[in-house]
Amino acid sequence: MRSYDAWIHHSEAGVLLPILNPMGLIAGARGVLLFNRSLLKSPLAVGALVPSSPQLSRLIASQVGGGSAHVLEIGAGTGSITDALLRRGLPASRLLLIERDPALVTHLRKRFPHLRVRCGDAAHAEAILREEGIPRVQTLISSLPICNMSGDDRISIVRRMMKVLAANGQLVQFTYAANCPFPTALLGLRAERLGRVWMNIPPAVVWRFTRRSQVG
Repeated sequence: MRSYDAWIHHSEAGVLLPILNPMGLIAGARGVLLFNRSLLKSPLAVGALVPSSPQLSRLIASQVGGGSAHVLEIGAGTGSITDALLRRGLPASRLLLIERDPALVTHLRKRFPHLRVRCGDAAHAEAILREEGIPRVQTLISSLPICNMSGDDRISIVRRMMKVLAANGQLVQFTYAANCPFPTALLGLRAERLGRVWMNIPPAVVWRFTRRSQVG
């Protein structure tokens, strides 16, 4: 049993319960500890109180289709969404992770030794993809704390993220605010609210962004 099988979700109580897997339990606890350290070190950069819940992770993962196109996850954290993507059947060869915290990068590489994990942020995405031999990605999943950024920084970040998407690609972003996090008219984007996940701390809203000029 892999380390990311160390927890199961009790749907009625809304809490995480450990299963009887000592090694997995230790690995899971290590991930939470690293997340808490990162939160204390830079709360605005982390932007969350706990890692993404299984419900939030599954909703995000459900937006990724089949085929051979690549998926980029920025701000992978402890790997909650990564786990959901793999459980849904996404081949490891199609997935690339970027995480800015070196300690979490080490954790991700140990938890998912078959994945490519790079240390960096959205500003480095284009260069990292070029180094990995990936021209564009079909889906970019962002866990960045967008609502903690200034308006100018949000615009700069989303432009960088859209730059690495294929012409018909999608940006999937979750946020804890109810309103759309980006000025879509200014950026030439179409926004679709995919749903609110109440079983998350705090509750989260998942958005999909595509180019307005995109066909279909």
